[in-house]
Parts: sequence; C-alpha cells; structure tokens
Amino acid sequence: MARESNVQSGFTLWELLLVLFLMGVLLTTVTPHFGSAAQQVRVRVNLANMEKIEGAAQLYRIDVGVYPSSVLDLVHIPKGVSGWRGPYLIEVPINPFNSAQSYQIDTFGQVSYSGGR
Repeated sequence: MARESNVQSGFTLWELLLVLFLMGVLLTTVTPHFGSAAQQVRVRVNLANMEKIEGAAQLYRIDVGVYPSSVLDLVHIPKGVSGWRGPYLIEVPINPFNSAQSYQIDTFGQVSYSGGR
C-alpha cells in the first residue's frame, strides 16, 4: 500500500509579494506616458480651436469690415452690425485646459485665452 504524502501546492507569501512588487514597478514606469499623451491631445485641441476661431474671425471681418469684439459674435448676430452672414461658428469652442476660461479675440483677430497662447 502506497503512503500518501502530505504535500500542499501553492504560492508562498514571498512569491506573492514579489509578483505584486514587480507589477507595481511596471505600472509606475508605464503610467507617466499616458499622462503626457493626454496633455498633448489638449494642446492640439486648443490649437485647433484657436485656428478655427481665427479663421471665422477673418470671414467675419471680410463681411462686416472689422473683427468681432467677442467669440459670441461669430455664433450670434451682434446688434447694430450690418453685413453679418453668419453664423461663422456652430458653437463656441470649449477650452480643453479649463472650461471656465473662454477664448478672446483682440483687435487684430488674434485669439488668446486667460492662460496665454
């Protein structure tokens, strides 16, 4: 008759801790790359928004003769303006860095926001 051995299979606590440690090291090396990609997307969206507004401001100036005083003038007809053929924008673009900050147009048709250009 064969004797049964009392051997248990499984992982030791040290093996589990080693695997968790290695997973933590991998996550800390990979995570910063995802954060920088999101920042690059925000920068590109911001530049696209600014170019879109500047293009619409140019069209507004061609029709009206002066640059708009605000971005809202590109969406809704301002009072007392003749020659307006808009809307030049469907909606006012949202700032990807801070939705509370709005874009501004200066007297030369350049776009900026509170955080700079």
